[in-house]
Amino acid sequence: MTRSSATGAAVLINELARRTGISTRALRHYDQRELLPSRRRPNGYRDFPESAVEQVRRIRLLLDIGLALEAVERLLPCFAEDGRLAPCPRAQERLRAQIESIDRSMATMRETRAMLVTALGQVDRPLDGDHARDPGDAGHRTRPS
Repeated sequence: MTRSSATGAAVLINELARRTGISTRALRHYDQRELLPSRRRPNGYRDFPESAVEQVRRIRLLLDIGLALEAVERLLPCFAEDGRLAPCPRAQERLRAQIESIDRSMATMRETRAMLVTALGQVDRPLDGDHARDPGDAGHRTRPS
């Protein structure tokens, strides 16, 4: 992404953070990675064009769906002016890969859940007599009062 040199309406980083709910630290990081258009004022302050608000929202959307920042960098150019993803081979490829990754994670979680249900079924059975206490408490018997 190219740096902004336009003189239109600009917002300072604190205002951008307030409007987007993103920390100034994260915004500086995005700026450093050239994900946001910005410029330095003579006084050293960084400012951003109004369009940076939407750009930050796009970045957060992509991060929130589980993409790494490197993938976000590659996908940002795939957004159309209206803020929606446009037909873009790199976006299709990356989003499909993310869906496959989520599917694998869900399969693993289903297997883990099934194992937990089985384990719960084993520890949930009614016990009789001396086996009714927790085996972990064997060395910590209470004295009769």
